[in-house]
Amino acid sequence: MSSEIRVNNTILAVYAKCGKLSLARKFFDKMDGKDKVSWNSIITGYCLTGKIEEARWLLSLMQKDGFEPGLVTWNIFITSYNQLGNCDLAMEVMKEMEGCGITPDVVTWTSMVSGLAQSNRIVQALDMFREMLLVGVEPNAVTLMTAISACASFTALWKGMELHSIAVKMGLDEDVLIRNSLIDLYSKCGKLEAARQVFDMILEKDVCTWNSMISGYCQAGYCGKAHDLFMSMLQSGIAPNVITWNVMITGHMQNGDEDLAMDLFQRMEKDGTIKRDTASWNSLIAGYLQNGQKNKALGIFRQMQLYCVRPNPVTILSLLPACANLVDAKKVKEIHACVFRHNLLSDLSVLNSLIDSYAKAGNLVYSRKIFDRMSTKDIVTWNTMIAGSVLLGCSNTALALLEQMKNVGLKLNRGTFLSVISACGLGGMVEKGKQIFSSMTEDYFVLPSMEHYVAMVHLFGRAGRLEEAVEFIENMTIEPDFSVWSALLIACKVHGNVNLAIYAGERLLELKPGNALIQQFVLQMYATRGNSDESFNARKAYKGNDTERSLGWSWIEVRNVVHTFVAGDQSKPNSEILHSWVKKMAGEIRKPESHQGLFFLEEENEEISGVHSEKLAIAFALIGSTQASKSIRIIKNLRICSDCHRVAKFISMTHGCKIYLKDPACLHHIKDGHCSCGDYW
Repeated sequence: MSSEIRVNNTILAVYAKCGKLSLARKFFDKMDGKDKVSWNSIITGYCLTGKIEEARWLLSLMQKDGFEPGLVTWNIFITSYNQLGNCDLAMEVMKEMEGCGITPDVVTWTSMVSGLAQSNRIVQALDMFREMLLVGVEPNAVTLMTAISACASFTALWKGMELHSIAVKMGLDEDVLIRNSLIDLYSKCGKLEAARQVFDMILEKDVCTWNSMISGYCQAGYCGKAHDLFMSMLQSGIAPNVITWNVMITGHMQNGDEDLAMDLFQRMEKDGTIKRDTASWNSLIAGYLQNGQKNKALGIFRQMQLYCVRPNPVTILSLLPACANLVDAKKVKEIHACVFRHNLLSDLSVLNSLIDSYAKAGNLVYSRKIFDRMSTKDIVTWNTMIAGSVLLGCSNTALALLEQMKNVGLKLNRGTFLSVISACGLGGMVEKGKQIFSSMTEDYFVLPSMEHYVAMVHLFGRAGRLEEAVEFIENMTIEPDFSVWSALLIACKVHGNVNLAIYAGERLLELKPGNALIQQFVLQMYATRGNSDESFNARKAYKGNDTERSLGWSWIEVRNVVHTFVAGDQSKPNSEILHSWVKKMAGEIRKPESHQGLFFLEEENEEISGVHSEKLAIAFALIGSTQASKSIRIIKNLRICSDCHRVAKFISMTHGCKIYLKDPACLHHIKDGHCSCGDYW
């Protein structure tokens, strides 16, 4: 009978480990005699396929059959939970196991350390390793390798060196797995000499050994040394694998050697033994994006699909942020289509990035559609949707989302508060904004950052409550920086408060004494106040810091081509028509009789620089289209002036179009003669 059970257990184990669960279950149910090994085999089969609940049910049947689970059984469950990323459940099983009088062994502890490390819970993984030593369980090579790798991920050099000494004391320092992890540790911690010493001590190097050292050199920017080592690897008889090639490509791209990286990319498939994987393409895409070559990155992305290589979330998450702007709205749609084709819509990070990208491209409707269709939403999802609504001036939508977020039980964090305070500012809800700011520390125990203080100054500033803004700044718990005083200066500019504008300007000059733009503004304010002595003394103090204003540039996408305009641009074939059209529009607009605010220009007046670039871009969009453009999207490098802002609002009303204009101050959504900024920027 015992020999029959052994044979049956062997067959059962083969079915279970090969994933043939239905066959394994049928065979198990027909077995006349079962022992602990039989039960462990079928439980292993269910655990390997992720069916933990069914495995737990089998555990209860095992106990009813008179077999108490032993150490092996419990380790099967602990390992399975960790492999599925359910580390907390694994820890619960470990406690349950100890409650049954079974002491965890080195396999148990190794599984827990590994599971926590793979779930990026590095501190807990190292704490678990420390606890293992305290209870007297001696680690094996796998445990030490896992712990050292965790230290490498956390760049915890001293802890890693401590583990290195433990390995030496235990006589495990010659194990190739441990030495490979040590090379990785020292490389990531910037100790390349130590890494190379470990590397040179390994007599029989495997491909991981070479990869670890090559990666270390690449990460440190020593691509020449990495290349020399790569050539030595080829001469040693160890064939590089796809990881080796990808590491070399990434290293050269990060070093700006795009041609060398592309050469390696082309060479890697020449001998037929290595096939490029998704990571190979991702290396090129990420490299081009890092080097500011967005169009080349998109070209590689398109080529990747032509070669039928499936993009992964890393591909998408690299590209979307680079296209999250007004002129690349169509590219966001292109990437979204790719996400749909390759069934990546189940990835939460990808969906969150799509919501963000569509909002920044001025398409809040698409952002909301994605948001509403998501079955699972995390704090990032809600924050992204709220921030997108605020970006496009939809303050009521943002506050409604906040209430929904509270109702589903999510806890507000710093990002939520920043967006909500900004929403209150847009909506003129000062008291509500003040209450939300107070609740940060009182109810949610979240300390405000400088960004929150800036948002509060804008809140008061938009409402014209400038004295409250000053009082708020003076009572800040942290020292106000340039951004806080800039926010006050904007408020003073909009509401025409000369004295406070001077006060804010002087504070800004204390922080950045050489800022010529602020200096000129302060001089103008002194002159406006009518004190010639102040103006004269200030001019003497600022002598030699003449303002050289930057040139205004604008970018617009028309018929899938991005066009660039510069202030006073006469280089375009139809420049005369564009300038004539702008002049005609200017003649139709009624000039304001008075201007309450103060002028603070980042670029020269049109009398000096010529027609501002955004006007030319708008003219080009409307004249260059066979039918009136319904949506015009422009990016500008400088803050839009009040005259151009007024012209854009007029054109939106007379031509029935929407104008999205992103400048360094905000994203202006202009429609029917009104702007989402509320004329406050």
